Amino acid sequence: MGLKITHDDQFVYNDPMRHQTNTLLTETRNTLHQWLSLVIGGIMLFFCFFNLFMINQPNVSLVNGVFGVGNLYFFFMAYHGKAKPWHRHFLTVSATAAAFFAFYNADVRAGAVYWLLLMPPLYCLLNGPKLGLIYTLLLALPTIPLLFIKSDSIAYFPYRSSINFTFAYFLACTVCYIYEKQYEKNSVNLRKMAYQDPLTGTQNRHALKIFFDQFNRIPNDPFQHPRKKEESMRLLIVDIDYFKQVNDTFGHDIGDAVLVDMADLLKRFTDSHNIYRIGGEEFLITLRNHSATQAYKFAEAIRQRVESTTFTPQEHDIQITVSIGIAELHKGQTFRSFLRDADQNLYSAKNQGRNLVHYGVIDTLESVKSA
Repeated sequence: MGLKITHDDQFVYNDPMRHQTNTLLTETRNTLHQWLSLVIGGIMLFFCFFNLFMINQPNVSLVNGVFGVGNLYFFFMAYHGKAKPWHRHFLTVSATAAAFFAFYNADVRAGAVYWLLLMPPLYCLLNGPKLGLIYTLLLALPTIPLLFIKSDSIAYFPYRSSINFTFAYFLACTVCYIYEKQYEKNSVNLRKMAYQDPLTGTQNRHALKIFFDQFNRIPNDPFQHPRKKEESMRLLIVDIDYFKQVNDTFGHDIGDAVLVDMADLLKRFTDSHNIYRIGGEEFLITLRNHSATQAYKFAEAIRQRVESTTFTPQEHDIQITVSIGIAELHKGQTFRSFLRDADQNLYSAKNQGRNLVHYGVIDTLESVKSA
């Protein structure tokens, strides 16, 4: 149609469902990282003193001490809300290095190899299934041959120990990998239930509130060129005219089918995550970096397409029209105040006879002249 919104602007507003799912997973892993940093840091310091004073292994003690202090420091940072994504990788690498270094330097009968069996669950829980699998494979490459070499050569111990370790190690990885993948899948499904309209597949009012939060959180660029305009955001409220008559005449099942067809029509103009169903027959579309005239032309193209389309749910021929109100969204504007402004423009369109586009200071005549 030539009017589909592009995504090459300065800021990108992510799909709220994806954004919220990622946020939930990140928060879970940050919490896990925080308390694991405390626990693993404490364990490392214990072995630091144990290796130094009890079994006289200063090299292993030094590694445990350095990583132990580091993890306790990152626990302190996470506890005060200053955690960074790379802190989780430090915990992963430090726990791996300490466990492998102890296994490398100690006799195999000391049992240091048992700590390595905890690494696959740690990798998956902290870093997700894909990166966790990569970490698991990287650690297995030197560990299994080294275990074979360090095992006693009698009674096939090298083979028995290596096979047992390999099965246990990758079984732990498999269980955690499946769990994490299912957890991610369930999170997406739950977010769809919370933020997606079940009838039309568009986003709902909860998702729209998240969009408002995202928009208001984006800071103004202090280094922005003075001649460069701040990013603008305009929203369209599309309301089906006399939709109650459709329900009364054909039934609510046909009315629902019309709503689904209307959503599909709107998706031809823009990506689905820019479309929200905010009421029974009301939809909202977000337009980024569109001037007043561009927003009007976009809305008018939708109005004309709806007017010229015959909706045919269950072999019924139904003609409908829409009224569209447009309002500009400003930083700091509340969700409620914006809807009030957009509704006023929508009601203005309806008061002028419906099947119109209305945008505050721009009326139909002005927009036609500017074209």
